[in-house]
Amino acid sequence: MKSNKKALIVEGGGQRGVFSFGITDTFIKRNFDPFDLYIGVSNGVAVLCWYLIRETDNNIEKLLYASRGNYIDYKNILTGKDIIKFHKMYKDGEKMFSPSMEKIKDNLQNKDYIAVVTDAVNANAEYFTFGNGDEWMSKMVASGTLPVLVRTPSMLDGRRKFDGGVADPLPVQKAYEMGAKEITIIRTYEKSFRRKLKIENYIGALLLNQYPKLKKALLNHDKTYNRALDFIENPPSDCKIIQLCPPQRLKTKRDSKNISLLKADYELGKKIAEDYLNSLDN
Repeated sequence: MKSNKKALIVEGGGQRGVFSFGITDTFIKRNFDPFDLYIGVSNGVAVLCWYLIRETDNNIEKLLYASRGNYIDYKNILTGKDIIKFHKMYKDGEKMFSPSMEKIKDNLQNKDYIAVVTDAVNANAEYFTFGNGDEWMSKMVASGTLPVLVRTPSMLDGRRKFDGGVADPLPVQKAYEMGAKEITIIRTYEKSFRRKLKIENYIGALLLNQYPKLKKALLNHDKTYNRALDFIENPPSDCKIIQLCPPQRLKTKRDSKNISLLKADYELGKKIAEDYLNSLDN
């Protein structure tokens, strides 16, 4: 197994992924893909999907359609139904944009494309490789199935799965363990960001009594996230980590519907990527 791989990791963040799309679209237009390993978390899996397909024509539309659709209903917190109609959103998106697994396989050429998911019962991070097209959409959906906001868990291998960001939001250590010695990570928060528990973590934990280990993971999410930041800031001596981050907090929120803000953060992602690629040429 190659032990000096270059990895590309894309953090999740809901609609904040529009920033990540700006970066990967620029990578495509500049024919930049030196990577051997691709790891996506939550909607970062979808960003990588279109990067590997090499499609840039309507990538911003892939997030805007979710903003325009009727996929979020916070009243459902009282009914026990999905607050985000996540499974329907992905099914509609698949019909609308028709992603090609064949193009992904053509561009992988013995490389690895991985989705991070969290097991609902044991709350461990699991890493699903996209193989011969089997259940590839299910893996993508599972990685973004947010507990509480999406009450209906995804199923993989007969087990319930939730968003990979719960157990491993920044899988830099996993990339290193897989042989990556240069890791580029596209983040949806500024470099100085440190995770703190928010009120929704506590509310979410109250609603997850059927998954006690997942509940505990949600209440420890700040520690999990910040441990990964510690690795990023102090990597092993044989590992180089490159962060592509917004310079300050993105205007886009996880569930933003403001089209002008989404477009502005997409353009910011393009600028960050252009500046980075130009620095490599100097």
